[in-house]
Amino acid sequence: MSSPDLTLLDAPPGAEPKPASPASVHIKELNAIDQDISNLLETASLSIRTLTTTPPSLETFTTHASRYHSLLQSITVRLRRQILLLEQADIPAPGDGTDEAGKQGGGIDVGAFNSRNDVVGREMEAELWRKAGELLKLVEAISGDDGDTDMTR
Repeated sequence: MSSPDLTLLDAPPGAEPKPASPASVHIKELNAIDQDISNLLETASLSIRTLTTTPPSLETFTTHASRYHSLLQSITVRLRRQILLLEQADIPAPGDGTDEAGKQGGGIDVGAFNSRNDVVGREMEAELWRKAGELLKLVEAISGDDGDTDMTR
């Protein structure tokens, strides 16, 4: 995905182009990210649809899955960049400053808090690994010591 033009705004033919403001550059980048999120969802849909066809095409699925992961990585990197730029601009997060009644404080934005710390993600991953280990132990117990993994007995 090409990055937005950082120096000039789109100008009508024959008109002198104006320098792009930082806000307009960020808006263009966020619009591009928004479009890629739509493409990401469409690619996920195509991947799933490929698996439900008869017979499923592994090659087509692999193509869609690769595109999905590429888009996801690109979106993640660009969103993190935008978040860092907002933090550097020292723009208050929702819940900072005053609330609707004009009182100081406001609520805590849990999303903003979690975006700065990946503890939740690591805890969820650890829980999934623990459950996977328990499942493997169960499969081993069912299959017995003979190495037979046929669970239809």
